[in-house]
Amino acid sequence: MYMKNHNFQKIVVFFLSFLLLSKNVFAEIVDVTSDKYILYNMNETEVLSEKNSHEKAYVASLTKLMTVLVAVENIDDYTKKVTITNNMLKNIEWDVSVVGFKVGQTVTYDDLLYGTMLESGADAVNGLAYSISGSEKKFVELMNFKAKEIGLNETHFANPVGLFDADNYSSASDMAKLLIYALKNKKFKEIFTTKEYLYSTGGKASNTLSKYNKNSSFDISNITGSKTGYINAAGYCLASTATINNVNYLLVTLNAMNGVSTSHIKDSLAIYNYYANNYEYKNLIDYDDVVTTIKVKGSKERKIDVKSNEKIDDYLKKSFNKKELKYVYEGVDEITIFTPLKTELGDVKIMYNDKMIASFKLIYNQKVHFGFFGFIWDYKLIILILLFMLYCFFRTYKVKKNRERRKIKNMSR
Repeated sequence: MYMKNHNFQKIVVFFLSFLLLSKNVFAEIVDVTSDKYILYNMNETEVLSEKNSHEKAYVASLTKLMTVLVAVENIDDYTKKVTITNNMLKNIEWDVSVVGFKVGQTVTYDDLLYGTMLESGADAVNGLAYSISGSEKKFVELMNFKAKEIGLNETHFANPVGLFDADNYSSASDMAKLLIYALKNKKFKEIFTTKEYLYSTGGKASNTLSKYNKNSSFDISNITGSKTGYINAAGYCLASTATINNVNYLLVTLNAMNGVSTSHIKDSLAIYNYYANNYEYKNLIDYDDVVTTIKVKGSKERKIDVKSNEKIDDYLKKSFNKKELKYVYEGVDEITIFTPLKTELGDVKIMYNDKMIASFKLIYNQKVHFGFFGFIWDYKLIILILLFMLYCFFRTYKVKKNRERRKIKNMSR
């Protein structure tokens, strides 16, 4: 099965969007056991906090995020039947998670996809790899091709399961980029956010996050999607999304403390809850806020307070005080009564602690009134020149007429 063609322009835009990301100036590092992590506010696709997010790391079963992405992009019919073969099962080690598929069993692609994501089953992974590419090696080639295609420069895959291999590595930043990209795929998002699934063969799958949390009292109700991972070399890893107070988050934590099977859950909840409890959307500028004062030639008003044409909110600390902001305007300081509405006046930078946190184009959007005396005063030179020209015209006209009258009078004698 050949890899589907994708819109190259969309991929370029997606990759460039990460180059344009600017870390929030209010961001902090939360004290957790995970050695590496990165948190996004997905309302803005903005990094809120990170720790060692570009460092090389073993990512265990988070590898399966790419496995599922490559699979869904190469499957035309998710209900199509696949027969489990001996090759799909022969190299699976005894201590690796499996769904429990048997040689000769017929399953659907949906069974394999959900078995891979929810139960982290190596048998489901191999079922995808062999049925799509003919071998694990060829499927891994597709995974690495996709990694390059979407700009995962800190990532390389050696197997589709996430087993330990020196050449199977990534970073928290790349895993987050991968998940952000993958969630744009409707089928991937459906699988990633599913908590339970009924196999076509009977039986029920639950996601591994719920299994890890089974004997704990953590409230994971705000987590909307997840994929866990664990091997000794990687510690406990978790890629997840959550929605709290109408803010959508995406978080990847890597290398949480070994020996505590819920350490990745505890770390993720600590990060989510810290930002949910201490941050909220604050208004930086509203339509009624005065940005600058400029002169208006020929108007009754003489000067006007130019109000913002933008309403900008940002995700900031709850202690943030709008009065501490500065609006730095760079543009014209004078317009005329003839200046049309919607004229661009200049740029406004919103500054906090000497750092720009937002900017926009200031547009002239307020009506002014004609002022007779103001108009006369502002344009007195032009008016004097016009009056002088008019005087000269009439003077010349009068002289000309007088000459014509004298000429006619002389001719009549």
